Amino acid sequence: MRSPEGWGRWWAAVGLGLALCGCHQAGPVRPLDPIPTREAVGIVNANAAKITGTLRASGSVDGYFTASNGRRRSYHVDGTLFYLAPCYFRFDLKSLGERQILFGSNEDYFWVYNKEDGSYYCGHQGRDEELPTEVPVRPEQLIEALALAPIHVLSLEGVDANSVAQGRFQDRKEYRIDRDSPQFIRRVLFRDAEGVVTMQSSLDDYRPLFPGGPVLPGSMIADWPTARAHMRFRVDKWTLVNQVLPGGPQFATPAECFANEPTDPPPRK
Repeated sequence: MRSPEGWGRWWAAVGLGLALCGCHQAGPVRPLDPIPTREAVGIVNANAAKITGTLRASGSVDGYFTASNGRRRSYHVDGTLFYLAPCYFRFDLKSLGERQILFGSNEDYFWVYNKEDGSYYCGHQGRDEELPTEVPVRPEQLIEALALAPIHVLSLEGVDANSVAQGRFQDRKEYRIDRDSPQFIRRVLFRDAEGVVTMQSSLDDYRPLFPGGPVLPGSMIADWPTARAHMRFRVDKWTLVNQVLPGGPQFATPAECFANEPTDPPPRK
């Protein structure tokens, strides 16, 4: 159940072009109609389009992940995040100045470092690679969990709320948006081919980066039920750092990612 201040909100959910109506108020009040899919996609993409440079966020991060032996490992750290559309990302989690976990990606690779075993896992962008159990979260999922990326759909024609039962769940993403103004994204969900939720995030405490700029969440709570992982990110401050570019050190592929490459690594851009 939502808090009293949230009772007056109505939701729209968008998943690969599917529009749904969300929460219902108690009592005989008739729910509002779903936001049309095209309108809901426009809300998400218009906000993402206002992100014109590299974003930086800092704050506290806590959560846990489950190791391959089934042991739960908790953390409480300081987090610094960089994001540049469409795929440049760095999320550095440190405790007393010492790195504990690092998530990163650029146009060629993504990588995850964990101090627990002192090693990097590196993957190639654009490939359907199955992650090992010790890597529960792909970096690009954190971009989606924060609702920073635009929604890409092949077609919006002929799609309405009644098509959900016939819809395919493969690579399905759902965005739940406030029905009334201001229309913030409140939840993001990923489902696998069987419709099982693999990632869900809740977003709150929205504020504009600057007057007329993108509206960004100040709180993210994310869960990965199948991987048994959880993360809460409380953002103290968002800033725009235009001096951080794709070829900068923040987005450089770690040398460890090239250790098992059969050929020379591509030149850094």
